[in-house]
Amino acid sequence: MIEIDGRPGAGEHPATREGWPLAVWRGFRNRCPHCGEGRVFGRFLKVRHACEACGTELHHHRADDLPPYLVIFVVGHLVGLAILEIEMRVDDVPLWLQMTVWPLVALVLSLALLQPTKGAVVGLQYGLGMHGFAGIRGVGAGTAPNREASDEQSSGPDGAADRGGLRRA
Repeated sequence: MIEIDGRPGAGEHPATREGWPLAVWRGFRNRCPHCGEGRVFGRFLKVRHACEACGTELHHHRADDLPPYLVIFVVGHLVGLAILEIEMRVDDVPLWLQMTVWPLVALVLSLALLQPTKGAVVGLQYGLGMHGFAGIRGVGAGTAPNREASDEQSSGPDGAADRGGLRRA
């Protein structure tokens, strides 16, 4: 990305200037992080190959396990706080009621937050130009060295690769 006096370069797309927070917000709302028009998901957690509105390829994402971890973290804290507050403030709540209500609340919250969280992670990857999104957005395009160049740079003068400060003989 080339900026001169805060102005974008001539070849830069306007979405590049908007930044990653907008891309995350669009992903959270199940919208394309590029245009905000098309949908990110074709099915519940299946990301579309490309946006139907602008054609931006979305298959580059690598959300993997981050969305479930974030959902577990948030839901665990919300449900845990609710359980603690009920135990401290309300007397004589039957155990069968708590054993029925809290797992259901955790399940509903988890299912409700999983898709928006995954969309936000895809939007974050798009906004930061991670994985295959760098070439699409023009962020860092052509700056990443190819595999052969990175292997040459990481090897020492004798051709042994540097692995965490240790050289193979």
